Amino acid sequence: MSAPSLSRSPAAYAMLVTLILVWGTAFYLVKIAVEAVHPSAVAAARVLFAAAVVIPFAILTKRDLPKGARRWLTCGIAGVLSLALPITLLTWAQQFVPSGVVGIYMAAIPLLVLPLAHIFSPGEEMTRTKLVGFIIGFVGLLLLIGFETVTLLGSANGLAQLACLATALCYATSSLIIRRAPKTDPIAFSAIALFVASLLVLPLGITHWPTEPIPAYVWTIMIWVGVIATGLAMVLRVVVISTAGSVFMSIAGYFLPIIALLVGTIFGAEEIGFSDLIACVLILSGVAYAQFGSKRVPQ
Repeated sequence: MSAPSLSRSPAAYAMLVTLILVWGTAFYLVKIAVEAVHPSAVAAARVLFAAAVVIPFAILTKRDLPKGARRWLTCGIAGVLSLALPITLLTWAQQFVPSGVVGIYMAAIPLLVLPLAHIFSPGEEMTRTKLVGFIIGFVGLLLLIGFETVTLLGSANGLAQLACLATALCYATSSLIIRRAPKTDPIAFSAIALFVASLLVLPLGITHWPTEPIPAYVWTIMIWVGVIATGLAMVLRVVVISTAGSVFMSIAGYFLPIIALLVGTIFGAEEIGFSDLIACVLILSGVAYAQFGSKRVPQ
């Protein structure tokens, strides 16, 4: 990416903390919104509000457009795997899954990166340390999904749990794609990705848009999660991954479930099962061991 190298500077830490707080609270806000408006409409509004801010900003600041088919393809794939598909899946799933549990699923993103990097990213093979960490975290992931989900895949809750897992997989895949993308201005990259995502979510949003007036508090939530938790967050995520590294970005995964659990419990009175908490500990422990269990940590 063409952004200046931040390494692990104070600016990089500031962006990381911002992402943790914004994402950690967004899960609960989206859950409130889908109680009043169809999930497809909420997802579409979220992407469109983000695009309405980032795309004009990219144009007004005269950002350099990507050059070459590979850069454009990468932007398009990011639009699908970082925005349209995961936001649609997760918004639908939040009708049934507590926001705190959603946060735990997002903590599994760096765990899922491990086998994907082994296959698709040369130089990041699955070492013994990574394998042990992956097994620990995977046990936690199985515990989080639960036996009921496996036996009752046709139930709404079972499908919602799988949608959360698919969302984490989308983000894990897009992290590798963004990290290996040719150098591109992060604002231009995000603008193109949002444009592609907007085209994909718009039909569903129009189809399920409510005929009755949307309450003011829902509009406020959709604007916030669109402009801040999606638009700004997309830009910051691209900058952090491309300048400070995906390992540094994965630190967010340790704090996201904590923020999501606290917000859901304090403000939403959500009840989180003991098995979910154990799953969270196992996932975070597995990720930590895989990343920091040996002295040499690839960037």
